Amino acid sequence: MAVNDLLSQEEIDALLHGVSSGDVDTEDEAPSPGEVRSYDFASQDRIVRGRLPTLEMINERFARYFRIS
Repeated sequence: MAVNDLLSQEEIDALLHGVSSGDVDTEDEAPSPGEVRSYDFASQDRIVRGRLPTLEMINERFARYFRIS
């Protein structure tokens, strides 16, 4: 996701206002029970404000313990 793909705060506010007022149609994408969707951890499309610090911490601990054993 390139920097140009990010929305400005004004655009975000306009979208939120449009959704709350009903001007912007939304679709409910609730997965059916038992449905599994794969997640690509290499893709940062949904992570706007940074990476996954908790996952990085878990990975570092795993690597450290794996190296010791």
